[in-house]
Amino acid sequence: MTSAWMVRAGRDGEREDAALQEGFAIAGWPELGDLSTIGTRGELRALVASTYPDRRDAVIANWTGQLWRFTRLFEAGDLVIVPIRSKDQLAIGRVSGPYQYRADAPPGFQHVRPVRWLRTDLPRSAVLPDLQTSLGSLLTVFGLTRHGAVNRILHLAEHGTDPGDPNGGAIESRDELLAKATDEAAEEAPRLTIRQLLGLWGAGRRTADVVAEIERELAEHGLTTRPPFTEGWIDNTIELVPVSVEPDPETVFERRATTQRDDVAVPADELPPVLLRIGDLEAASRPVCSVSADDSLIAATTRMLANDYSQLAVFDDSGAVRAVSWESIAKASIAHREATLGEASVPVRVVDHDASLLANVNEIYNVGYVLVRGSAGAITGIVTAADLTLQFANMATPTALIAEVERRLRRRVDEVFTLDEIRAASNKPSKTNSAADLTLGAYEHLLKEPTRYHRLKWPLDHALFVDTLTTVRKIRNELAHFSTTDPVTDDQLRSIEGLINMLRTVDPRP
Repeated sequence: MTSAWMVRAGRDGEREDAALQEGFAIAGWPELGDLSTIGTRGELRALVASTYPDRRDAVIANWTGQLWRFTRLFEAGDLVIVPIRSKDQLAIGRVSGPYQYRADAPPGFQHVRPVRWLRTDLPRSAVLPDLQTSLGSLLTVFGLTRHGAVNRILHLAEHGTDPGDPNGGAIESRDELLAKATDEAAEEAPRLTIRQLLGLWGAGRRTADVVAEIERELAEHGLTTRPPFTEGWIDNTIELVPVSVEPDPETVFERRATTQRDDVAVPADELPPVLLRIGDLEAASRPVCSVSADDSLIAATTRMLANDYSQLAVFDDSGAVRAVSWESIAKASIAHREATLGEASVPVRVVDHDASLLANVNEIYNVGYVLVRGSAGAITGIVTAADLTLQFANMATPTALIAEVERRLRRRVDEVFTLDEIRAASNKPSKTNSAADLTLGAYEHLLKEPTRYHRLKWPLDHALFVDTLTTVRKIRNELAHFSTTDPVTDDQLRSIEGLINMLRTVDPRP
């Protein structure tokens, strides 16, 4: 059966041109000589270990696996992807011959597999996010097996579009996830979204307790996530990796899982980040629609109309980025009778994924957008004024609804109960002068006793009402005490709206 493989063209893309021009997938490891006479994986490991005596066992095993795939497991007809970093593109080809060692080639260019290229200019943005995450491993050589990779890569080569994963590829249980992540024979780390990870732990948002529980259990299995699941938008993709193994031979990914207990003071540098960052917005991690600087202005405007965009990124051959918008097009059309894309393109601010969101609000408001740059240096998203509006709505809606719940409860409780009864339900009776000083927890305490609840004369089931109030109180505590941009879940929003519907029905006064 056909397999699919990724072969990176060097840490900085230094092997890209040779790979495309000469028709090869090229591996590095210049210190190793001809590997064509190696008969077993054990022999290969021994050679790697003797050549790199200062490397850890995990690194030796890692490099041995990559070289064994490249020299022995690639089959004629297998698909190969080589990322072209300089253009943010992908080259797709088929293996057309056995491993070769080119003794006369420059160091780092000797280990090759002949490849017949099918396509060398596929925009990386054409690949859907789930498959893009599979391409994100830092290994030089690795197999692509998940999310229907083989058929999708072939479709990309032939048609330039990604048909998506027909099976969804979802991990269905926490045990399944942990088993896959700790399987030493697995070639790929399990990948899933932060939202999916939380769901496997029965959670919808990254509260302090949820984060501590997940980190504790991952640590017990010797695992962590890359990047940390505590950072970024909730639908961003992460992978589970061993904390003691280096997926990238040059980089150690170790992150100590922290726990939070009532009787232990957690050092400040171990607490979750409190800065609201650009990368916390969903739009900062969505693929950016773009055009090439060589495209026509008509091509750019057509793409903007087709996607209902107000602006597009414009990349040139050097990787530099500008932008074109309806405003810049209008100004260029006034200044030039037949304006070109270059004349309509304007400088654009590019901000880091970790940059403060609040520090960039004025720029986004005044200009309309900023581009977002990830840790690897590539453009990962675009944040617009509309995204800020949507984020505000997502954060403000549950807060506003809960505020209405509190106002409606206060009005009725003040009408029915005496000040002494109200103070008896409060944690701070001496500072309580009306129901306006009660928390949702205090209302819950006051109304959980049936005789007091029935004094409200609301034709609502007592147990269901109090249960819903308890749920909303917990949601309100999450919103008030935890620094997170995670939206409330659909179930949480339904609980809030359900309580609002009850209160509006029994007391329709505005």
